[in-house]
Amino acid sequence: MVKINSEFAEKIKKYGAFDINACYNCGNCTAICPLSSEENSFPRKMIRATVLGLEENINSSLDPWLCYYCGECSDTCPRDADPGGLMMALRRYLTTQYDFTGLSRLIYLSKPFKYLATFFLMLLTLLFVYLFHGPIVTTEVKLATFAPVHITEIGDLIILIVLSSILLTNIYRMYRFIIFENGKIKGKIPLKVYVKEFFNILPLNFFTQIKFRFCEKKNYWITHLIIVYGYGSAFILVVLLLKYFQTDRFYPFLHPIRIIGYFSAVALLYGIAYMGLGRLKKKGSQAWRYSHGTDWMFIILLFLTTLTGLLVDVFKYLHMPLTTYWTFAIHLAVVTPLLVLEVPFAKWSHLAYRPFALYFSRLKKYLSE
Repeated sequence: MVKINSEFAEKIKKYGAFDINACYNCGNCTAICPLSSEENSFPRKMIRATVLGLEENINSSLDPWLCYYCGECSDTCPRDADPGGLMMALRRYLTTQYDFTGLSRLIYLSKPFKYLATFFLMLLTLLFVYLFHGPIVTTEVKLATFAPVHITEIGDLIILIVLSSILLTNIYRMYRFIIFENGKIKGKIPLKVYVKEFFNILPLNFFTQIKFRFCEKKNYWITHLIIVYGYGSAFILVVLLLKYFQTDRFYPFLHPIRIIGYFSAVALLYGIAYMGLGRLKKKGSQAWRYSHGTDWMFIILLFLTTLTGLLVDVFKYLHMPLTTYWTFAIHLAVVTPLLVLEVPFAKWSHLAYRPFALYFSRLKKYLSE
């Protein structure tokens, strides 16, 4: 039996502004979308499902994740209904459905919670730095003395384990929404199919974001890829190479550690400028005419993280001990809410859900064959 939720369309509006009543089902959005196919026909199908209140159909659908929000559909919609905005709103909604903690829903729907959680995590981080920092050396920069690497590594490890556990649990819930029906899997998938499709789909799509290249706006794909590699470079430095990155050593300008750090900073600043200015000017795509509060939270936190990280390096090489220490403390205070709120619960989680959606679509196709 198909269940209809008559209030579903109004619920989805809370996750993003769009005029769903303006749509008269002409199908132009699906016809022009370079990623839409006979097998996965969107955005039209998702618009109809939203209008009709087919909540369960949407919860089990992969279509919102197969849309890469290039804005072609919204740019050419004859009724200015913003179908791309609906697909983005559905991704935010689905993120809250996968999240077992309920925090994602609060982040997307409650401004007070979003701001209070951000400031609480900042203050908690500063308190942690105050309680556990090492000796403050003022005659020279001793960052590894002020912030002992072994303590920072423990903090990194705790955050990594907790956030990874939450995100992987949510991905499993996503899998159950898509592959299961009435609590049971819709067939049998051999283990070798899981393994084969995993390696066929995830590495390529995670590291290349290759689906973006089919969008008409090629710069969108390149920009997104630069941002992803900026994230990746930062992750390598602060998690895998922390003892070499957070050190009292003064590396030469062309040392690999500094090159990776500067590449990460430049890549992220470029991406931030592209996303932020596009949204402020509302130019380049109809997709930028509306921005959810979480979009700006992500951009601002990412900008502050990148800026303070770069300033720590600058002040260190200018031999400014106290300024380096305080800037590093502020850097940690900004990084914490960026990671804790964004990775499992908001914008950053989409980096995981997109490739897994492609993976699950292959598994789903196997069941239908």
